[in-house]
Amino acid sequence: MNTQCIMRIMDASFRTRRMIDVSLHDIDRRALNAMVLVKRHGNKLASYGVVAQAFREQAVHLKDAAAPLQRSIAPLVRIHMRILQQNRYTELFRRTSHIAGNAAFNSFMQRSQCNWQHINDDEEAKGIAILRQLVGTVARLQEGIAEQEYVVTNGRIEAALSEQSGAPLMRVSHEMGLAVAKVRDAIWKYRGELEEVLYEGSIGI
Repeated sequence: MNTQCIMRIMDASFRTRRMIDVSLHDIDRRALNAMVLVKRHGNKLASYGVVAQAFREQAVHLKDAAAPLQRSIAPLVRIHMRILQQNRYTELFRRTSHIAGNAAFNSFMQRSQCNWQHINDDEEAKGIAILRQLVGTVARLQEGIAEQEYVVTNGRIEAALSEQSGAPLMRVSHEMGLAVAKVRDAIWKYRGELEEVLYEGSIGI
């Protein structure tokens, strides 16, 4: 992975995490609005209250699941910085070897460069492994979003069955669905960006 790839991952991770935080806050607010409506009408809307509570709880799970997204970036950056440092050493000693013109020194340099290349290859493999783990984290987050969408569907069903306050509940359910859709779309886009970088890294671009 080159510097451009690392910057793309950093930007995408920050942007996605920010979108998730804002959207999950919006989700929680919508769920609270629904619970207020439920309390106003007592037992008549108790079933929708269960849905609203499940919606809030699922939002918390999503927030926890999203936490590793940003934490995975620092190790990637450290790996990339070590690779850059090794490359600088290689270039510096390569220039020195031309100046020295000593056969023994040149042989030593060739061995050193070979060792440094092995180190870089190992670091690159570690970076790819972290990136794959990150994609796995995103995949689990997508599963949580699918569960949240299922809760939204249940909420719409309960709202449709409510003889009283059905329209306000339908509106709240619709708004919650929009908030979840924002998270879903952001995560799908983020996964696409990660997999693109992963593919480029696997073929050595």
